[in-house]
Amino acid sequence: MKAERLPSLIVSILFLAMLAVPTLIDLSGESASTASIEKRAMTPWPDIRLLFESFPDYAAQVKRYYGDSFGLRDRLIRWNNRLRLSLFNESPVSGVRVGREGWLFYANEFVLEDYENVMPYRPEELERMAGILEERRAWLERRGIRLFVIIAPNKHTVYSEYLPPGIHKIGRESRLDQVAAALALHPGIEFIDVRTALEKAKSEQRLYHRTDTHWNDYGAFIAYGKLMDRIARHYPGVRRLAFDDYDVSASKGPGGDLAGMLSLGDVIEEERITLAPRFTPRARDGVRTYSDPVDRALYPGRGMVVKETGDTGLPRALVFRDSFAWPLIPFLGESFQSSVFVWTFDFLPEIIEQEKPDIVILECVERYLNCLTLENPPEVREGDEK
Repeated sequence: MKAERLPSLIVSILFLAMLAVPTLIDLSGESASTASIEKRAMTPWPDIRLLFESFPDYAAQVKRYYGDSFGLRDRLIRWNNRLRLSLFNESPVSGVRVGREGWLFYANEFVLEDYENVMPYRPEELERMAGILEERRAWLERRGIRLFVIIAPNKHTVYSEYLPPGIHKIGRESRLDQVAAALALHPGIEFIDVRTALEKAKSEQRLYHRTDTHWNDYGAFIAYGKLMDRIARHYPGVRRLAFDDYDVSASKGPGGDLAGMLSLGDVIEEERITLAPRFTPRARDGVRTYSDPVDRALYPGRGMVVKETGDTGLPRALVFRDSFAWPLIPFLGESFQSSVFVWTFDFLPEIIEQEKPDIVILECVERYLNCLTLENPPEVREGDEK
């Protein structure tokens, strides 16, 4: 009889051990404080006062706490993700798609629908966008400032051949196609579309990271060149760097942001294409007396960047931008007397008035084209001159 119970006893002991080990790890203080995939603060243990105020809320927070914090959580998630990726070549995270030949693609924020051309702009939306940019152009022009708008294409647009099977164009025209056509009717708006230049450069070098949403140094430099070509029409003496000014190299390291979303940034490698200057950079970090409009407590890592060359023969630039501008900063910083990079899509007259740039650049990635529809402040809409 005892021999017959032995298998059941072993199963029971293993089951209890599986329940106990995560709890012991949690009690030991070895559990993580931040969710690895979600990139968010984990739910804390509830305040005891909540127990007397609302027991259902207290119980719900305890449940969320254990869901976030039980021992081995991150390790089990990583094992699951690695297993599904290696065995089935599938992403366990909805925000990442596994493409061909090891390429990863971002899938949140309707970027796949955008690629498929199934969410076009309505004519009135394009008209409103053009009107907003015309208001900005006119307001800046009265102050002797020129506006330039440059769009960083989604990786999907430039490297569609590596997208997963089953993702393909449905509509005939992309939203970026629509915007380019609409703004072509407004020649006063300096709109820089770098897609053709990037397509031509693909045969020379890889332009985007395989495991990241962003372009690499080489891709960013192609876009920089097109932007500076347009600026040079109005400022012939502007400093435009060339590829001959840099050494191009490739080095392997941890995966990019998409690999991080899979919690496998240390497992999936990225070969990074970088440009190292052959010259001694002139641009130095600078400071400004006005406040950064970005709350660094809410958005760490998004602080204002200031670069100064001190060359009074060059124009001054103010750049409203997103994360795609990071690799542009070293290039643009060398091309202007001073350049200020603010991580926001808001058009901020108060900063423009204090900075007094010669050039304002708005840079955004293709999936954030809607930033061009953000309403202008009253003084810009009404043409208020100061």
